[in-house]
Amino acid sequence: MSNTITTATLLGTAVAVITHDQAIDRILVLAAARRPAFVCFATAHMLVEAGQDQALRAVYNRADIITPDGRPVAWGLRLMGHHDTPCVSGPNLVPRLLRTAASCGVAVGFYGGRPETLHLMTEALRKQFPALRITYAFSPPFRPMTEAETEQVCADIRDSGARLLFVGLGSPKQEFWMGEHSASLPCVLLGVGAVFEFLSGEKKLPPEWVQNLGLTWLARLCQEPRRLLRRNLAYSPRFVFQFVCRHLLGIRDRHRVQDI
Repeated sequence: MSNTITTATLLGTAVAVITHDQAIDRILVLAAARRPAFVCFATAHMLVEAGQDQALRAVYNRADIITPDGRPVAWGLRLMGHHDTPCVSGPNLVPRLLRTAASCGVAVGFYGGRPETLHLMTEALRKQFPALRITYAFSPPFRPMTEAETEQVCADIRDSGARLLFVGLGSPKQEFWMGEHSASLPCVLLGVGAVFEFLSGEKKLPPEWVQNLGLTWLARLCQEPRRLLRRNLAYSPRFVFQFVCRHLLGIRDRHRVQDI
């Protein structure tokens, strides 16, 4: 297995040119190393945010892997010459990663979501993957945590032995949380957004043909119009505009190889 991945700089962020299987392989390599690491799933919305938020961009620059989450991001990479780049989103990658973790005996944990969501999700996962070792699950309060509480959470995560910690706080909150706490946790953190609600059955992914057409955003907008309308109207056109402007201006995004 190669220890390198190719990335392409898209709107200033180094996004991995990677398949689902390659992403799983590399995440498990990081988990086996028992050292701090974190993974981000870059949507069009978050790439635009990172371009204008220096603090978020700094977190992205420290991420071990950033996958192309969403058809627009994958299509952008394809237009840059990476013709077979798939969309490697959290909702599609996480179930595959959990299946592999179960077969390999890799302990996993979950941080975020509502208590009822965590309960439904862990029960569903134990039925779907009986061999999966879930050693940690915590729903943080909807308020700033004290320093003592945060220290206790980090100690509990370390004591749990989880090698993969799925963080479902929503973006960009989860990215900032991973950037702040990754260094003190000997596991791979993965910022997975609303994945907990998909795994629990509280939300449904659209059919595969809808995803292949790049209309996942529209299906989710119909489910959650109040939460997603402003984000889609504000950021999707800006992503397209910024990408097209850079492309038409002849700014070539540099490709590099990143050690893992």
